[in-house]
Amino acid sequence: RPRAPRAAWLACGTVLASLLGILATSSKSLPLATGVGISRRPLMRPPATLAGGSRRGYSFRSRCVSEPVAEKTVEEVVPVKGEGKEFDPGDPWTIPESFPKTQRTFQCFDKGEEYSGDKLAICADGLVPGASLHLSHWSNNLTPRQLYSDLSTEIALRFIKTKASRAEEWDSSVVCNNHFDTDGVCSAYILLNPAKGWEHRRILVDAAAVGDFDEWPRMDENGLKLHGAIMALADTVSGAKEKYNLVLSKMTDLIENIDSHRDLWGPFMTVVEEGIDNFDTYVNASPDQVYVDNSIAVIRLPFGVKPPVGSVRHKKFGFAVDRYLVGEEKEEGSEIYKWTYEMIGHAWAPVIQRPKMKKPFLEKMIKTMTEFTGTEWIADESGLTTLMTSKDYIDMDFEDVVLKLVECDNTLRTLEVLERTTENRDVRDDLLSGDALKRDKSKVRY
Repeated sequence: RPRAPRAAWLACGTVLASLLGILATSSKSLPLATGVGISRRPLMRPPATLAGGSRRGYSFRSRCVSEPVAEKTVEEVVPVKGEGKEFDPGDPWTIPESFPKTQRTFQCFDKGEEYSGDKLAICADGLVPGASLHLSHWSNNLTPRQLYSDLSTEIALRFIKTKASRAEEWDSSVVCNNHFDTDGVCSAYILLNPAKGWEHRRILVDAAAVGDFDEWPRMDENGLKLHGAIMALADTVSGAKEKYNLVLSKMTDLIENIDSHRDLWGPFMTVVEEGIDNFDTYVNASPDQVYVDNSIAVIRLPFGVKPPVGSVRHKKFGFAVDRYLVGEEKEEGSEIYKWTYEMIGHAWAPVIQRPKMKKPFLEKMIKTMTEFTGTEWIADESGLTTLMTSKDYIDMDFEDVVLKLVECDNTLRTLEVLERTTENRDVRDDLLSGDALKRDKSKVRY
């Protein structure tokens, strides 16, 4: 059979290469939905990086990354609705050349009070009924997934980068909240002062992480100082509305001259420094004072030593642990302790960058620990990070209490895994009945 001329083969190859180039170019124009945003860039980055800072100081492990979702083309992704207005942020990654001055105003509401104004309302942290757009990390939020992050301050930073945020309807909107805290103040400040907010994004994100998650971000003290200054200044007046009016009017000065406001942040930093000294003097002096067992940080506090604030614990353990078991001695040398069992500081929030936490089956744990120690343990009803506490001091060997709680916690963590499958119902029933893992473990699918 006669062969095709070489020139014909070359022509076919040229046409095929052209077609492949066109397809590759077309596919690049369709950004993919990954994690919680629409972008071809990786989304799971440490908060400092999301705010334009450095990754250094964070030690995120693979479990910090949220579960991948199925890829979708941009046409299939629908804008997420707020309570009364659709908002499509487009690409939240492109940083504008400048941030024009905004016409937004701020209004603080009482808990449960509904917004009913004519302008669009942006809820910065918290949840205000009637708001058109949520920029909040609170549970049950309707924040657009393209903007979502672990802190409301980070969400606000993503919002001001979008072209849609500079449209007239959103540029003249009302920023609102119904509670006072550092993350709420920093979020509102960014929305009211986009240029300054972007310029000082690092310290604002750091302060929000201190206030909401009890962290020591990037091992930098400025975030702690700003949080301490905000709360000290707010304590000079009463009522959330008055606190916002005062603090927002002073925020730029606090941020740009933080070291000159020792009168405000000094008391908070003194408590922090005392906590560090206590760790160095009492806790680190002996290996049985603090150690990690099954991702639980066990802290034995001698009589008279105050529990360290959350930021100190975060500096000590980082994300290597997800729960804390603290025993406080009743009297010097008594070896009788009162116990507190709690989760890491961000456990209450629906996070996507930090390790996700889930409360254990507390009812079973409380029953087990009450029966073992002979002292009642009670659950914490605040819904935040404390799980349970002993109602009174327990006269029992420190290590025995720790070993029992760790054993119980380990069993319940296993139960959480088994609960996801229907094939392990018999093992799950054994765990709930107290016959913990008596079956052949080789038959259990994890």
